[in-house]
Amino acid sequence: MAHEVRTPPLQSATVAAGQSVVSPSLMDRVDAALEGLWHLLTSMRVAMVLMIVLAALCVIGSLVIQIPTGTGDDPLAKSQWLDGIRPRFGGWTTVMDALGLFDIFNSVVFRVLVAALTISLIACSVHRIPGALRTATKPRVDVGPGFFEHAPQREQIVVHGTAADTLATVRSVLKKRRYRVLAEDDGTIHLYGDRYRFMAFASLAGHISLVLILLGAIIGTSFGFKNQYFVVPEGSTVLTGTEDGLSLKLIDFTDSYNVTNGAPSDYTSQVVLLKNGQQVAAQTIRVNEPLSYDGATYYQRAFGPAVVMTIKDAAGKTVYSEGMPLDGSSTDGSNRSAGSLTLPGTGDLINVFATNGTSDTTIQPGQVQVILYAGGANTATDAKVFDQGKAQALGSYSVTFDREAKYTVLSISKDPGQLLVWLGALLLFGGFTLVFLLPQRRVWARISTRGAMSVLSVASLGRRDVALGTDFEDLITDIRAALQAPAPA
Repeated sequence: MAHEVRTPPLQSATVAAGQSVVSPSLMDRVDAALEGLWHLLTSMRVAMVLMIVLAALCVIGSLVIQIPTGTGDDPLAKSQWLDGIRPRFGGWTTVMDALGLFDIFNSVVFRVLVAALTISLIACSVHRIPGALRTATKPRVDVGPGFFEHAPQREQIVVHGTAADTLATVRSVLKKRRYRVLAEDDGTIHLYGDRYRFMAFASLAGHISLVLILLGAIIGTSFGFKNQYFVVPEGSTVLTGTEDGLSLKLIDFTDSYNVTNGAPSDYTSQVVLLKNGQQVAAQTIRVNEPLSYDGATYYQRAFGPAVVMTIKDAAGKTVYSEGMPLDGSSTDGSNRSAGSLTLPGTGDLINVFATNGTSDTTIQPGQVQVILYAGGANTATDAKVFDQGKAQALGSYSVTFDREAKYTVLSISKDPGQLLVWLGALLLFGGFTLVFLLPQRRVWARISTRGAMSVLSVASLGRRDVALGTDFEDLITDIRAALQAPAPA
């Protein structure tokens, strides 16, 4: 489409003697800054740069091992995790941690970029709405001759007939193809036709859907909760961390196995949710039957061995009496299941080890070994092997190995932005489906008189390598056939 640009003459830079130069006011500067910011936000180049940088960070996050959820909030757990991966990255471990490469998706840089992209997409969508609305309701009908000379799809037909007859024929063909037709006559007849005129908003829905998905992700990471390794031994009650005062108690864990190959066939966790000590939910959780409560979902993930122990201090007061998960392993090469805990209010560390089988000469089946590190000392204060149900002294404590048990591993997920993500995904799918099935068609025509004949120029913005090209060619074929058909009697 041809556009004429008129450049006004430049004002003289010479200032008359005695005339003062008026500097821009504060409001002028604010207006200029806001206008520049708006142009920056509505720039597709800026949006593309943000997308490319975010994509690069996502690639890094998928290639570099990421710290488990919640570990980064515990300095001791994070230090132990970094020590575990230090042999892989060597001296670069500290540098990569400082750059946030082990926690890309929770880093400030990643969140700022996501927020910037979200704002940019909102600005681009708002910027496009007036143009899309104007195109759908008040399209430009009279385009200049240059458009018909340079349009990607164009055709010129010399017609033996009047301009009015040609207009009637072209209008009829467009109507049959379900086009809306608008015409203007300023001595030359201008014709505009479109089909599926509101489909521009379907493509705009793609921008809006990305905004919804990004907003959902921001809300989910900022206000959501995720713990993929929530361990609860049988008989124990553990705070969930999803909200204040909410805890989960594992009443019973049951596992069953395939008698043919010994593989687990089913395992269930009978749990109770307690809010400030009062039951608010209860369910038997299976792999495909999670528990949902107050926006959080509890999934069954894994299980393992545990021990129930009772520990009393020198005054006979019970300082610990519940299940302990043996979710670790010994470091001496014996391959024993191990667990540890720090006794509340004491700083004393207890390590518990189970037998590795009948070949274990130190710990027999039905026994556990308990090691005490008083005050968190690096060397053991006392160590004994305990039979089930028999109390023994361990340092200043009396310890009873009550029974063997199981622990369950649940995955807890609470994502308040999930609804926005699903809505955005649905809008994205629906918008692209409509765009592909019902693409917008726009065509312009110009009818001029040349003696006893008229000249019909038709043009479209479609390219020859897309479906619009084929549609344009079919339209021209129909127009030619209609113009050559004999007039009805």
